[in-house]
Amino acid sequence: MRLAMGVVALGGVVGSASLAYAQGPSSDAAATALFDEGRKLMEQHRWSDACPKLAESQRLAPSGGTLLNLADCYEHTGQSASAWAAWKDAAARANAVGKRDVEQRALARAAALERSLARLTIAVDKASDVDGLQVRRDGIALGHAEFGMPIPVDPGKHVIEATAPTKKPFSTNVDVAPKQTDAQVVVTLADEEAPKPPAVAEPTPGSRPVEPLVPEQPGQAQSNWSGQKTAAVVALGVGVAGVAVGTVFGLVAKSKNDEALQPQNCRTSSYCTPAGLALTSDAKSAALASTVGFGVGAAGIAAGAVLWLLAPSGSSRTGVRATPVVAQRYQGVALDLAW
Repeated sequence: MRLAMGVVALGGVVGSASLAYAQGPSSDAAATALFDEGRKLMEQHRWSDACPKLAESQRLAPSGGTLLNLADCYEHTGQSASAWAAWKDAAARANAVGKRDVEQRALARAAALERSLARLTIAVDKASDVDGLQVRRDGIALGHAEFGMPIPVDPGKHVIEATAPTKKPFSTNVDVAPKQTDAQVVVTLADEEAPKPPAVAEPTPGSRPVEPLVPEQPGQAQSNWSGQKTAAVVALGVGVAGVAVGTVFGLVAKSKNDEALQPQNCRTSSYCTPAGLALTSDAKSAALASTVGFGVGAAGIAAGAVLWLLAPSGSSRTGVRATPVVAQRYQGVALDLAW
């Protein structure tokens, strides 16, 4: 007990400089508060409450002193592997700053634990060791070099998970006893099942088999669509486009004419500045284009409507029939629509 407290006290001295060096505005202040609270809980022998405080302090602001206290705390809670790793890390940090006495004490504590460490071997069978394999112990990814090696672990339950492409996920729990060195888990990943084709219902006895549908051959049925209807659609499209063009140029003509009538362009109907004359000319050109556009549009729409109405129908019961009519005061075409 004296040795433990002596190392902790010495670690506090070593760690104080590291904390002061690493401190920042917020995270290091929190690390200092957590360290102080963890030390207070250790003095009360509330080890299980102290370890998380010290571990979070070490995460926020790594320090040799915090690490020494954390190692001692882990040792008191029975987390022998975590304590061993922390003592080894603390010894390396002490060596880096020339603290030979602290390094020797940390190495001695690590050596005392090493003889009684529990170990867990995680092996992967050959068929499961494929590209993309990921193995995790308690959520921590393992490197391929760790497969098949007895790795020190804390006594207690551990969760082993593995995933790989085209394989089913693997998960198992293992309970490692204190000082147990032969605990082992073999990761075996089963192949994912290929999707099954849809089942075909077997015909019941006496039932009539369903004949497959045979697509209709050309000539078996007449289509309701014809080339004349296609031409009608094209004509209607041209007509709509012509109306749109006529509208646009009409708006341009009006705008140019309104601008030409401004006093700075045409003071009277017979006197215009060069700019006014140019605007008047542009207005006339736009008006002409608008007239042509509306003319083409009207013709296209009319032609499309007539072609559509006169198009032959695919059924003998439907269609449009045109009959010439000549009367005393009327000449034209009578349209007979049959449904």
